[in-house]
Amino acid sequence: MTRVFTIFNHGTAYHRDKAPDEVVTQLSDAVFGAEARLVPSGPDPSYWSLANANPTHLICDGPGSDDIDALSSSSGQRHAHPGKLNPIFDHDKGGHVSQLGLDPRGKKSHGLFGKRKPAGFLKDFVGDTPKNGKLMGKALGTGWDDNVYKAVYLVTHLQSQGQKPDVINMVGWSRGGVTCLKMANKLCEVFGETIPVNIFAIDPVPGGITKITDDMRIIPANVKNYLAVLALDDMRGTFMPTDRHVLKVRVNTRKPARIPYVQFLPLPGTHADVTGAGKSAEAKNSGMLTLHLAWKFLSIHGTRFADIAKVRRWDLSAKEVVNIYARLFAKMPAISAKKGTLVSASGGLRKERHVRAHRSEYVRDSELFINEHHRQCCLYPAYHPDTHVEMRNTLPSMPREALVPPMMSDLCQMGIFY
Repeated sequence: MTRVFTIFNHGTAYHRDKAPDEVVTQLSDAVFGAEARLVPSGPDPSYWSLANANPTHLICDGPGSDDIDALSSSSGQRHAHPGKLNPIFDHDKGGHVSQLGLDPRGKKSHGLFGKRKPAGFLKDFVGDTPKNGKLMGKALGTGWDDNVYKAVYLVTHLQSQGQKPDVINMVGWSRGGVTCLKMANKLCEVFGETIPVNIFAIDPVPGGITKITDDMRIIPANVKNYLAVLALDDMRGTFMPTDRHVLKVRVNTRKPARIPYVQFLPLPGTHADVTGAGKSAEAKNSGMLTLHLAWKFLSIHGTRFADIAKVRRWDLSAKEVVNIYARLFAKMPAISAKKGTLVSASGGLRKERHVRAHRSEYVRDSELFINEHHRQCCLYPAYHPDTHVEMRNTLPSMPREALVPPMMSDLCQMGIFY
């Protein structure tokens, strides 16, 4: 049986106990199995083991999110913004584990005046990474590297227990969507291409004046499928998404070479609307489609869900999907007209997104369809992937690293038929 591990990455200021209608929260609440976390396993604080012998998933709270105690959390587990707690052990940084005074060989380290604290590398090694404040997390995403560290460390621990995942699925919104790529790049660095990764990114936005680093803009060779939903109508200048004119793909090293299946799906509405967390009327329809697509994407690639009642609501028929798209399509001019103020406190100067100005780069027949999923559902069941010539047929001439071509792959190649 294929061992599938799923990672849920929340957006800025969001966490597992906030906004129950938001897509990442709904999915993580309904997932099957236990969350991966470490607990003390002996009298010596350096001994830790998995709380559950066969964990299936990990939930990462967003940068700048609240500090929630165990009694107030629906999961019964304390959590806070990344950068506040030790990313491995979930207790306050600078605690007993990082004060063991061990040198890199595992022996006690003593200075002239008694035991001295571990060196920087050793402190980082046990999760005592630099502390980050909530405000900087909101402004710059500071601390999200702790989420990357947490995910990769746990996968490494699973491997040491003979439970290395065969597949890793990820879903994330906003900075959580960007975090998915950061994690994929680090996993590729540690495990090479041995663990296939599938990513569903919901309006991936680095935010503010955050510096765009390579691990935010490169789809590494271990990624098999990358599907992103993009909000068409968010006009905040500091909320520019990483879309096809920003991201680059890397061809894997296997023979024959393979590039990831990549698709971007524009949806009407704002950054919050497309994940169901918005307050406008569009949020319900756009959020419903995003939830359907995210659930379908994860399920097709092996993630199991335990809440059957929720799953039935998410499992829309092709006809239902087309009807939702029809309602959104009819409202697109009115939605697009809501440009907001010239300057906003949270988003800076107003600016039009590339995907909104050049939607024809993301969908064939853009005057008839919102995105390729909309188009595909309207053609269903007559639709067949062989009717289209794929960009990947030119793969031998592609460079090792290249910008994502327009409409590079087809949703059917990902298993998304409707």
